[in-house]
Amino acid sequence: MSAVIVEDVSRTFGDVIAVNRVNMKVERGEFVTLLGPSGCGKTTTLRMVAGLEQNTSGRISIGGRVVSDADAGFFVPPDHRQLGMVFQSYAIWPHMTVFDNVAYPLRIRRKSKAEIKQKVEAALRLVEMEKYAERPAPALSGGQQQRVAIARALVFEPEVLLLDEPLSNLDARLRTQMGDEFRALQKRLGITSMYVTHDQEEAMALSDRVVVMQGGHILQIGAPEEIYQRPNSRAVAAFFGSPNLLDAKVTGCAANGDGTFDVSLSGQGWQGHARAGSKFESGEEAVVLVRPENLRFANGQMNGQANGSAMNWSGKVVESIFRGPRTSITIETGGPRLHVEAPALLGMKVGDEVKVAVPEAGAWAIRPEARA
Repeated sequence: MSAVIVEDVSRTFGDVIAVNRVNMKVERGEFVTLLGPSGCGKTTTLRMVAGLEQNTSGRISIGGRVVSDADAGFFVPPDHRQLGMVFQSYAIWPHMTVFDNVAYPLRIRRKSKAEIKQKVEAALRLVEMEKYAERPAPALSGGQQQRVAIARALVFEPEVLLLDEPLSNLDARLRTQMGDEFRALQKRLGITSMYVTHDQEEAMALSDRVVVMQGGHILQIGAPEEIYQRPNSRAVAAFFGSPNLLDAKVTGCAANGDGTFDVSLSGQGWQGHARAGSKFESGEEAVVLVRPENLRFANGQMNGQANGSAMNWSGKVVESIFRGPRTSITIETGGPRLHVEAPALLGMKVGDEVKVAVPEAGAWAIRPEARA
């Protein structure tokens, strides 16, 4: 049985449609991230699951129990949904100690003092904050406050944990550290989690599945690698990083044995082939996704030769930007202008003549106007 089911759910604010006929299922123990730019409807969707917003159409179920059915006029308030929630601001009460912050959900449920003590201590141990139990909340760092917020959300053993951009107020190093720690904790406890973020790398690192949203719609749902390497639309492809999106015409298509297709293509000044998730007809227009990190320099300048390549280009380096662990390189080919992410020690300079290629598994063809 799925932990959370969202069926044909919408939310309007006057004439504005914030969420438009969204459908998804979150399985027990799964970590699902709602990802998209500001205003895409991801936070509104999470708040409807929490009961902090009421859906104007559709139905939401948690743990096999319907908690909101707009057509039937049925709505279960947030405190009766058995959910834990961690907010972007953490919502730690400054007048309470760490212990009292975490104990609050149990006290309002009228649990005994003995049970409160036992469960609060256990929750604080989970997030390695037990030695700070009596510390005033304002005396904590941002990372420590985030741990307390998670402990408070877990202390009453919720069916589902909801998190609304909980790492966005931390610096980059701590955000990565806390994200890794939380993912390890979630795996260890097996708790069902729904997470909202606009950070693509965060979504990739934490999630079992990613739900990409735009304009109140779901564009695609899938595992992080699938979403990143095999998007179903140009909009999903373009959302992650700075991809090379190459216009081409299909010259042939053959089925592979794994449910994908091998598509032969002709573009401006190049020919080659790519994989695709659906069949193309000869003469159709296509867009080929090539991630910058999947490109290889054919003369061995980068990490590995470009053997078994799907496409090849010759060109000149017109831009090289050092970014610490990597260098961003732009190549003018006379056809497509290619962006390459290369190792920092490559030593390539503006003006260098190069040959670049993409391996067979590194090119993915989609239709120009594909939709989820």
